[in-house]
Amino acid sequence: MANRPPITAAIDLTADTLKALKAAGPNERGNYSLDMAVWMNDRRTSDRAPTHTGTVKVKGQKDSAKSYASVWLNDAEGGGSDDLF
Repeated sequence: MANRPPITAAIDLTADTLKALKAAGPNERGNYSLDMAVWMNDRRTSDRAPTHTGTVKVKGQKDSAKSYASVWLNDAEGGGSDDLF
């Protein structure tokens, strides 16, 4: 596991989120900003399931369309293994 980053993530953006992001426009640095909030995934059914799941929204929009995030902690506590053998 030496070559794996400590955290990996996947973000699934919905069409509604992309439309809201386009409508919001870029920030002062010219980037499009999203907020992501994740919680422990208590419903994990396998070691390959994400350790955390949550939502993604357009930054600064309280009622923005939602998209979804999956996060994996690639250490022993997050479901991986530090064992070499």
